[in-house]
Amino acid sequence: MAATIDKIRPELLSKSDAELERLAAEIAMAQAEKKRLADVAAKEELAAEAGARVERVVADIKWLHDNDLLPKRVAEGFSRGDGMFSPAMILRAPTAESLVPREKKPAGDRKFRRRKDPKTGEYVPSKAAQKAGMA
Repeated sequence: MAATIDKIRPELLSKSDAELERLAAEIAMAQAEKKRLADVAAKEELAAEAGARVERVVADIKWLHDNDLLPKRVAEGFSRGDGMFSPAMILRAPTAESLVPREKKPAGDRKFRRRKDPKTGEYVPSKAAQKAGMA
């Protein structure tokens, strides 16, 4: 049984090409978002386990520091720029959202800043845009 569009969704034939393209793009975006949400949900358990482990590590590092058992170089690694020891700020638990890789845009879709040419004073494409071949 062959189904044709005029039997399934005849209203689509009355839409313009631009409307159909927009609708196709919206459907593709919705599918990508559903996949991302499913990936995030799959990483929830791993993120919870990582959070518990990071809490234990931070507590152990604090205990070692409080009892002067933590080497100075390690203590400096868990200190802020002003010298305050704060391992919880340095070592953070990942979230399920951060464990799912983000989709990268193709180089042609990225926006680049322009810069002024020091010789002419005119705006020219950025060096990054020139490397990407957009110049």
